[in-house]
Amino acid sequence: MATRHTTEPPWIRCPEVSDADRILDMVYVVARRTGRSPKASARLCTRLVSELATSTTLAVSAPGSRQAAARHVRVAVATALRVRSRRCDTKVFDDALAEAVARDELALLPPRQRFTVWSIAVSHRQVAEVVAQTGWTRSQVLRLLNAGLSTITRWGTKPV
Repeated sequence: MATRHTTEPPWIRCPEVSDADRILDMVYVVARRTGRSPKASARLCTRLVSELATSTTLAVSAPGSRQAAARHVRVAVATALRVRSRRCDTKVFDDALAEAVARDELALLPPRQRFTVWSIAVSHRQVAEVVAQTGWTRSQVLRLLNAGLSTITRWGTKPV
């Protein structure tokens, strides 16, 4: 069985992921998936993250919760990326944005769900490995995994 090696983002084990880290991740994922070089992607990140992180759009918090406000931020990021990617094939851009949105939903999960989903669904670790590493029971790990995947599926498939 082939193991997929993935680099764990630094925010996987954080209690909360900042808006700047989420924006950076979204911009970089979309930039790379739409054909920009690593250097061009980094330049775009530098421009957009500073622009979006200080914009009044992000200062407006959506009613309800941190997740609602974060999803409001995601719309601003998607809009800015769409404007800067006009020459990109629409299908390629939409696929890249869908991946970035799924990663963003992962970043918005509570820490234990985020770690569990990353470990099992992305890094392809066995449930037993996560149980051994964390000390959680098998049923806890499975509940965390199912809850996290359910949230990502519910919110990650909505149009941005």
